[in-house]
Order: sequence, then C-alpha cells, then structure tokens
Amino acid sequence: MPIDYALILSAGMGTRMGEIGKKIPKVLWPIYFKSLLELQIRYCQEMGIRQIYINTHYLHSEIMSFLGDAGLGSAVTVLHEYPLLDSGGAIHNLAVQPEVNYKGNLLMVNGDQFLFFEKKFWEEAVDKLKNSRAVLFGIKVQKYADYNETVIAKNRLIDIQKNTKKDHDYITYSGLGLLRLNDLPPVPGISRFFDTVANYKAESISMIAPDNFEYWDFGTSEIYSRNIFKLRNKNERESEMGRFMERNGAFKGDEKLFLDGSASAIDIECSGSFRENTIHGKGIFQKI
Repeated sequence: MPIDYALILSAGMGTRMGEIGKKIPKVLWPIYFKSLLELQIRYCQEMGIRQIYINTHYLHSEIMSFLGDAGLGSAVTVLHEYPLLDSGGAIHNLAVQPEVNYKGNLLMVNGDQFLFFEKKFWEEAVDKLKNSRAVLFGIKVQKYADYNETVIAKNRLIDIQKNTKKDHDYITYSGLGLLRLNDLPPVPGISRFFDTVANYKAESISMIAPDNFEYWDFGTSEIYSRNIFKLRNKNERESEMGRFMERNGAFKGDEKLFLDGSASAIDIECSGSFRENTIHGKGIFQKI
C-alpha cells in the first residue's frame, strides 16, 4: 500500500523559540549544518515518499528564500496559508489541491520532531491504514512528562486526556501519523486535527507505540539547545538520529561556525548572546 504524499507542518509562529524565533522560522533553525526543514525532507524521502508538501504562514518569504538558496525548490510543493489554518485545516488545504483531490495516503510530520523506529512498525502502520482513517504513532513517556495522554484500547484511540498530574507512565501522540484521504469529508478553513481529520469519536483511528524508538524534539528553545549539545557527544553520533544526520551531511562543516564549547543553553535563548547570519542559505547562530 503506497504512501503518496507527505506534509511537513512548517507554518507555526515560533512563539516557543524565544527572541530568535521572531526572526528565523523554526524549521530553518540549524541542526548543525542542515536545517530542520532540510532534514525533514530527507526523512520523508527515506520513507520512500517523493511528493512532499510544506505549509507556511509566519516568515513565509524567509522559507521560500531558503528553499531557493539550498536548491530544494523542486523537492517540495509549498502551500502558503493566510490565515493560519491549524493542523486540520492544513491537511484539508492539501487534500483539496487538484493533483490530490482527496485521494491517496498521506504522512503527516511535525517540522520540529523526529521519530525513528524499526521497519516492521512502519509496515504494520501502513497495513492498518487499510481499515482506519488514520494510524498515529505514539511514544511511551514517563509519568512526569509534560504531554497529553492518549488512551488506547485494542490499538484504537478512544480518548485524549489533557495534561494533568499522573501516577503512571503513559503513551502520547508523537506528531507523526498516516492518513487516508479517500472519502475524508472536506472541511474548508480553520480546523483542528482531532476534529476534522482524526476524529476518534466518529471514526476508527488506530494508534501504535513502538517498544524500541528514538524521539528527538526541537520544539522549544530550551529543548532545542539541550538536544543540540547532546549531539556533540560522540556516543550520540551512533544513535539513529546521529546516523541519519551523518548520511545526510549534517555534520560536515566547521563546528566553530555553529557553537563553541563554552556556549550554554541559556545563551541560545537570549537574543543578546547570539546574532543571526546566513551562510549559503543555511541559518547559523554565531557567538558575539
């Protein structure tokens, strides 16, 4: 069963990225010598998907300039949103495009997160999509993690419990999902994902949580900086994320242009500690 399209969600306002996020779209933040967006494109391509879309809103022109400078303009189709459509509206905006027309299967990817797992779980998800509107990838987190809990019964999503204190480890939605567009009722305009696309109260929404996985989140300035420094560790270069970055050229460059060893997570968050610079279309933060 083929996965025809991918949508990399790239239209966020960057509000969780501090002062720098007001000037650089989150998907253009560097993961060493590649941007988040470029690595997400490679991630989708490694999944075997060639027709890749991204949605844009905030700092749209900066993303377009980057795609041109990096030679990626032909690798993706850009869907500019005005107003911002939310994640459900973004999927419907893709589905209504003439070349899609609410047909085929879609991989939805958050632009600031990466999930790696064994191939068998991908194959299981693709197979489950035959009988579900969506198959969502969950991740197991510890009880003190700050996420919403997804309640699952017989591999079906039946409820989402908002972030509250918990006395047990639980499963949360990773942001990665497969969607069957055929017969999805069209909904124009702004809408939420779990209301108009993966409405688990009205349709069968499957969810699987791999036992063995790697989940890398770059969604806030604090988490971003923590994981960037984590990847400086030689042992992390042997992780799935490290090997993925290695084969896609993310470690090829002069690390002194990125960060020196004295920089801290707080430095990245403070607008006075770093300036933005563009080197060959890639956003690089340099200490001043």
